[in-house]
Amino acid sequence: MGLTGYPRHVRLRRRAQFQRVLREGLVYPGRECVVRILANELGFARLGMAAPRQYGNAVRRNRFRRLVRAAFREQQEQLDGVDVFVAPRRGLREPTLEGIAADLATAPQRARKSRPRPPSRRR
Repeated sequence: MGLTGYPRHVRLRRRAQFQRVLREGLVYPGRECVVRILANELGFARLGMAAPRQYGNAVRRNRFRRLVRAAFREQQEQLDGVDVFVAPRRGLREPTLEGIAADLATAPQRARKSRPRPPSRRR
């Protein structure tokens, strides 16, 4: 499929965009990944992700990113109007497409139902 399902306009690309979601977004820890969501006025969802070196070697990090992109493509219509940042949970062994898609799908539903606590101010 290439990048046709993940074009530039649906990516968080600039440092300021990432920092805004990390600073102001609401945190939803899932089974396989931690999802941060922040509303935007664009009318479509944008995705940013991080897979730090502590998560594993390059093969493992790239697999996680591929699965996140695939899950994002599946959930893109339900996520319209938000910026989404995804990172793997600590201790996650083998991520699955179904698990990541479930975490992405439940985060906006949980956002509508409750008012979760904002991200911590720790540094």
